[in-house]
Amino acid sequence: MKKLYISEPDAIEARLVSSILPEDWQVVCGDTDFSGEKLADCTVLLIRSATVVTDSIKDTFPKLHSIVRVGVGVDNIDVDFCNREGIAVYNAPGANADAVSDYVVAMMLVGLRKLHLLTPQDVKTWNRFDFTGHSMAGRSIGIIGFGNIGKQIYRKLQGFECKAFYVYDPFVKAEDMPKGVKHVTSVEAVLQQSDIVTLHVPLLPTTKYLINKDNLPMMPPGSILINASRGGIVNEADVVKRVRDHDLVYIADTVEDEPHASPAMLSTPNVIVTPHIASLTKEADDNVLAVALQNFLAGKAMNKPQV
Repeated sequence: MKKLYISEPDAIEARLVSSILPEDWQVVCGDTDFSGEKLADCTVLLIRSATVVTDSIKDTFPKLHSIVRVGVGVDNIDVDFCNREGIAVYNAPGANADAVSDYVVAMMLVGLRKLHLLTPQDVKTWNRFDFTGHSMAGRSIGIIGFGNIGKQIYRKLQGFECKAFYVYDPFVKAEDMPKGVKHVTSVEAVLQQSDIVTLHVPLLPTTKYLINKDNLPMMPPGSILINASRGGIVNEADVVKRVRDHDLVYIADTVEDEPHASPAMLSTPNVIVTPHIASLTKEADDNVLAVALQNFLAGKAMNKPQV
């Protein structure tokens, strides 16, 4: 009997896992400390974002050959170690793009209409005119990272009569962009020309603090910056200072020290922090789990483990 270990059973539905796997698989539920029993026989580890996989994983799972990440990002997995040890890593690219793009469009509207500043006192005093915001029509939208989520955002905004779309993605050729998109060759070009900028890139050494004190001043007054990718892509100290000193709204679904948001982020007006919920819909949850397991069963690893 093959064994798969679920480290986060509160976030991964074991019954659904069992329904997807062939009958010769046994599902073992434990926790992120791997304190369950009979782990030595488990060959597959099924995780979400709360489980951190380091080079000590083989101490607990000596027969481990596969890690299945119920999600897209794998920054909680030491992929280099997995490559060296012959451990295949599977994820679910694109499986939550619909949910995340919904969130981004919703938060664009929240920021434009100043809904994040509304309090019960404003309702009690019928304080209408402090909430005079902006329409989506006529806004210029910047998308940094034009993968599954970036493309969904562009499609969903088609009915809003936006003024322009500026996209930066070094991995997408200009000729492969949709007809209504303006392909630009730098992050700075997006920041300079966009009223709303949304980030959709992985956290890599090359994207660490991609947005910082040097390029934040390029954003026009009244701009909105949305980060629904990874916290480390934006230098939080720089963006908080910029928000406090200038007319800017920062919306973050991820933070640098997740799950610990900094006091400065939580206490600064016009900084909106949500607890990594952009992808959390029932439909997306089920789809991400199914796609990740299907990729595993089909042998479609995202890395290249050494044999």
